[in-house]
Amino acid sequence: MIKSDNINICYLSGTIISDIEFNFFFNSKKLISRAMFVLKTEEGFCNSNSAKPVQLLIRAYDEMADFIYRELYNGDKVVLQAFLEGNKVILENILKIGKQHNILTTYL
Repeated sequence: MIKSDNINICYLSGTIISDIEFNFFFNSKKLISRAMFVLKTEEGFCNSNSAKPVQLLIRAYDEMADFIYRELYNGDKVVLQAFLEGNKVILENILKIGKQHNILTTYL
């Protein structure tokens, strides 16, 4: 699993607007699997620099990738903690928002 050792942490909320893409790494000594999806962020807050939604490609690796592939679907609303690595958004933690009781599933 990739862990952030820097201060490029971000918190995002929005809706998954793509199918979950899942891949295996065959010749890697560090990583086993990767899941990717497109997140459409919510509209910005009143004081935000960007009031319009943004579409971001989110990546998750190994155990987090397995969780994403099993538990999340196109159309799910999520809140996530990630870090920025170059131009990539790497998922560290995710919370799926359900219709009842607000919280359905979390991965810690």
